[in-house]
Amino acid sequence: MLAGGLLLAGLGLKAAPVGAQTPEQRAATLRTAQDAMARFAWLEGEWEGPATAINGGRSFTLTQRETVQRVAMNTALMIQGRGSMKMAPDQPERLVFNAAGMFAYDGITSRYTFFSASGSGQAQQFTAELTGADGFIWGFAGADGHRTRYTITRTPAGEWHEIGHTSTDDGKTWTRTFEMTLKRKP
Repeated sequence: MLAGGLLLAGLGLKAAPVGAQTPEQRAATLRTAQDAMARFAWLEGEWEGPATAINGGRSFTLTQRETVQRVAMNTALMIQGRGSMKMAPDQPERLVFNAAGMFAYDGITSRYTFFSASGSGQAQQFTAELTGADGFIWGFAGADGHRTRYTITRTPAGEWHEIGHTSTDDGKTWTRTFEMTLKRKP
């Protein structure tokens, strides 16, 4: 994240709102954002696999599908997640989760941001933090010390692994609430 600011400083440029930037500054800001997002190009494509959600001590197994596209001149990822499950053994799978998000890097502020629309009428913006070479954590704090976080990583086999946790004591202890491992569809 510091690299974007160092690049601009090294070029003798100051971060400025896009409208106030010179063409050279806009080009440098674009390159900074593209370079920052290049590490996540592995997420582009169609993904599918099992997911487990834990709620109230009960575990539910879903078929999770994710569609990821690089957008905005390769400075952002548009993500749509859909989860379906059988409500009874003799029933077809039914859509039970449908959300969308955008993960992007701001070349001016040198920050990753994740925006999510949950499909339940809620939408939030989060700061995302890098983990390892090609993973990130995004999450949020709620009322009364309640926190939620999701960690996305690439497995050695190239799979998308995501795990969700919640904390009710302001991050002192965490409980797993979600986990999925997806394979890229051909």
